[in-house]
Amino acid sequence: MRTHMQTARNRLFSFAQQSRHNPWLDLLRTAAIGLVLLRHGSRYEGNGLSDGFLANFFRNGWVGVDLFFVLSGYLIAGGLIRRSGGNQGMFPAGYFQSRILRIVPAYYAVLLLCVIGFFPGGPEVSAQSVAAHLLFLQDYTGSNINVAFWSLGVEEKFYLIAPVIVILLSRQTRMANLLALAAMLLLISPLSRGITFEAIGDGIGYNAFFASMRSPFHMSIEGFVVGIVVAILRNRGFAVSPSVALAGLSVCAIGLALWLGSHEFLGQITRVDAWLVPTVLALLFGVMVFCAACLPDRALRFEPFFRVNARLSYALYLVHLPLLPLAMALSADQHFLVFWGSYLILSYALALAIHFSVERPFLILKDSLGRPRGSLLPAKPSGALLS
Repeated sequence: MRTHMQTARNRLFSFAQQSRHNPWLDLLRTAAIGLVLLRHGSRYEGNGLSDGFLANFFRNGWVGVDLFFVLSGYLIAGGLIRRSGGNQGMFPAGYFQSRILRIVPAYYAVLLLCVIGFFPGGPEVSAQSVAAHLLFLQDYTGSNINVAFWSLGVEEKFYLIAPVIVILLSRQTRMANLLALAAMLLLISPLSRGITFEAIGDGIGYNAFFASMRSPFHMSIEGFVVGIVVAILRNRGFAVSPSVALAGLSVCAIGLALWLGSHEFLGQITRVDAWLVPTVLALLFGVMVFCAACLPDRALRFEPFFRVNARLSYALYLVHLPLLPLAMALSADQHFLVFWGSYLILSYALALAIHFSVERPFLILKDSLGRPRGSLLPAKPSGALLS
């Protein structure tokens, strides 16, 4: 009995390495959440940034969400493809149950904390806004309780249509047909953003751009499509050697860093921002995910660091933004490093609390329900923010 309880406790309060897990996807997920943390921290006064390469790099950290979308598309599609091999149909048994247990408990927990005023300096909350957030409609109605919640609305809608898209694309046996159909799906978002931009005209500000051309689901699906295509290609055996994959990942990372530091992408909204930037980012991140997927057996230095950050990334994403006012208050009139220290310590502390008290128990339940009857093996772990 004691051994059983100790095993359960170790499983709950553990970041143990899992078998058959690709640590390079953890590296990308760590990079994604790191970029998001830098983005939101850089938007507050007293952060120590002015102008220049580093300031631009921090402010452009919103691209981390686009990387999360590609990772989600890749991992959700990979899981669906594996399940479809058992002829479980378009919507495999347990698919929606798994998605709910993965996303909803931690999200609702942080939503509740926002609604009851747990976070100092939080916005006033209306019943209509709470209802919209409970139904994951905030990507269209406005994510005014916690701005970071907008992507949860996008992700949930993707989960609803993901099996359909995966089936449509995976049934294309000819590569030309696969790429043509994928291109058609990929163009939905840039065309929607571009047409909206042309209708509004020049001079649109960031807030209006975010509400009308960034947040809505149909404006943000290219990353998921790219991730799905990468999963299908990998399932069909497409790969490069580990050395080429590592070189490709390095080149993409260096190119991305130089691009992010070159200028503030959304400092002034242009046609390039509306028509091209998110799509180019999705394609670039698709290459990075493909390269990472070709490195499952390649050792990764500092793997435990990336593993822990990857496991905490969802909780970090949920809690970091509403903690910023408190971090600012604690660091008022002090060195900017006090702000960054307060911001990161508060974010990781609450993320750990949410992860172990809410997220992890439901993940264990999800894995146990997804395990074949009589099997003692854990379900295969996932590797993106919301997968």
